[in-house]
Amino acid sequence: MTFEEYLEFEERAEAKHEFVDGFIFAMAGANNAHNLISGNIFAIARAAARITQCRAYMNDMKLRTPEPESQGYYPDVLVVCTPDDFNTNVKTTACFIVEVLSKSTEDVDRGEKWQNYRKLSSLQAYVLVSQKQKYVEIFRRMADGSWRYEALENNETLDLPCINASMTLDDIYEDVDFSAREDSE
Repeated sequence: MTFEEYLEFEERAEAKHEFVDGFIFAMAGANNAHNLISGNIFAIARAAARITQCRAYMNDMKLRTPEPESQGYYPDVLVVCTPDDFNTNVKTTACFIVEVLSKSTEDVDRGEKWQNYRKLSSLQAYVLVSQKQKYVEIFRRMADGSWRYEALENNETLDLPCINASMTLDDIYEDVDFSAREDSE
């Protein structure tokens, strides 16, 4: 297929696709705000991880939940601090996971993913980030194994475990225009 044919195809397609060497590949879509938010968090996490024994990943890195009911997901941002997990394409030891909420994923992020992510013994925090307003929710694993819920708004600071990073909500939402109409969420 030519590039022009690809453009025509995309106008009619119900899902987004990538175009590589004349072939199309289905992919999950993200809008402008989702992309900016994920990128902002990843940039700060990546910079902080570089001076620790951890690594930050985003969007296209698979995460496998524990056996026997293993699930595979693509978190928006995750940090891994286990060297055995660094050079694999499927991570199993996330220290923290970030999901940017959208209309189409919010129920899954809050339900199924949260149920499966918290089975990871390495997980110290699960972060849910709104696209509609400056609002971030965090589930933190406590020393006794229980989970504590936190909510941040205005310009409060998000502290991330493992990499000793913190970011304000202004950092997370840098360049996001909440008044802009997004074509997809």
